[in-house]
Amino acid sequence: MRLATSAGPRWLAVLAALMTLGCTERDRDIPPPPPNASQSDRAPSMSATPKAVAPLAPAELVKYCHSGFPLEGVYTPERLTVKNPCAAVTGIAWAIDREHDGDMHISLTGVDARWLNSVNVARPQHDLVVEAVPGIPVGMPPLKSRITVIGPWVLDTETGWLEIHPVWAIIRQ
Repeated sequence: MRLATSAGPRWLAVLAALMTLGCTERDRDIPPPPPNASQSDRAPSMSATPKAVAPLAPAELVKYCHSGFPLEGVYTPERLTVKNPCAAVTGIAWAIDREHDGDMHISLTGVDARWLNSVNVARPQHDLVVEAVPGIPVGMPPLKSRITVIGPWVLDTETGWLEIHPVWAIIRQ
């Protein structure tokens, strides 16, 4: 499709404005990192060499953090943006499901709102999505139990919600 010369620059300006608006709108749903997170609200790209980021886990739980690539064992990791490579989040295991790829999904309710964005809050239980992968075995917690999960805090760019994925440890409270 060829645009008339006089409409071309105007069309490009409108397109650029719409693209900018779309990016701004999406970023607005991502909460700022918790207070002790890195000052950067963007994770390094997976192809870049990651900079050191302080874990969002208490000192006694940092031992569960993994070094190296935080999304090891995740099915299609390119869909995830790492917000922090190691976080510990406590809540109630409201629902537990096995997915087609072998992941165990846990609906973690009652978590501090700083771990959620508007997409998480719009879910029926206002929950943080937690995904344990088959390559990192963790025990299935009892339903309605209070647990702390440790793993990377990520944004799933396909669903728009924040999650812990993969889970490195589950500690029953």
